[in-house]
Amino acid sequence: MKYLKFLSSNQIQDHVFPRAGEQKLGEALQVISDLKELENHPAQFVILGIQEDIGVRANLGKAGCANAFQQILSPLFNVQVNRFLNPESLVLGPYLDFEELSDEARHLDPNRSADLERLRELTSLIDQAVTGLIEHIAKCGKTPIVIGGGHNNSYGIIKGVSLAQNRAIEVLNIDPHADFRALEGRHSGNGFSYAHDEGFLGRYAVFGLHESYNNQAILETFRASADLYYLSYDELLIYSTDERDRLFKDALRWLGPRPIGLELDLDSITGFPVSALNASGFTMRQVRGLVKTAAHLAAPLYFHIAEGAPDLAENETERILSSKAMVYLITDFIKSHQS
Repeated sequence: MKYLKFLSSNQIQDHVFPRAGEQKLGEALQVISDLKELENHPAQFVILGIQEDIGVRANLGKAGCANAFQQILSPLFNVQVNRFLNPESLVLGPYLDFEELSDEARHLDPNRSADLERLRELTSLIDQAVTGLIEHIAKCGKTPIVIGGGHNNSYGIIKGVSLAQNRAIEVLNIDPHADFRALEGRHSGNGFSYAHDEGFLGRYAVFGLHESYNNQAILETFRASADLYYLSYDELLIYSTDERDRLFKDALRWLGPRPIGLELDLDSITGFPVSALNASGFTMRQVRGLVKTAAHLAAPLYFHIAEGAPDLAENETERILSSKAMVYLITDFIKSHQS
């Protein structure tokens, strides 16, 4: 499969800081070197990366989320192995490295119509690779945990899981943006609208949407469709913590009884380094609670952490903290997931 790469055991050990009497995840984590190994592998969760920010560029956004997967490796591999986290339940899968396409994208100006069209063509090429990889993992009965890249990758993930399940899937997205823009060529702002239009996405709920950062056409589309639902962050401001949690569970119930897809755009978190900074959003603690609740109640078919850009952090401390934050979200999901 083009663009597919695997981490070696030696590469993992380079990130591990061993300590006598302890075992770090990087010392126990299972790795694969071929997708065929997943077919009879006992692990449930596959952690994989997508290295690109082309979809963000194609949406006239600020690039910088391409290296999120590489940034989480050190904090992930130094998580303690203990009774709260069984390393046998997860495997470090492959990652998709779109360096070749990214080299071309860096020389394109999205303010020029021809270049913008090419960026959207490149995003479609990424879609194909993401779809193929996710479909294979899902057909093996595994739960993908996808790190990195723009939210354009929601399309390929949803399509891949949908094809593996042979049905449209329901999805919850924790995000200030519905990413339901016009079908104008692929980019990070229309992954869900394309997936819905093509029949891969069934019911779709957005939790924490920001009223001032979604256009009128999107809002009208949601109003007119029985399959689309949002609860705005602005509305949530008047509710207590208990009421907010109840409304989140209501959104999960609205999606139905079947396992769902879980999407998290990190620009839902106040001040998190992303292409679209959020001045007023959820706290990290609140998002961790939402992820744990969704993982426990909805048995998600996948978990996608999108748009994280530690490379855009203001300083080294912020970069480290943002990388560790993504690892907390990964382990929260695994610990809370009801298989």
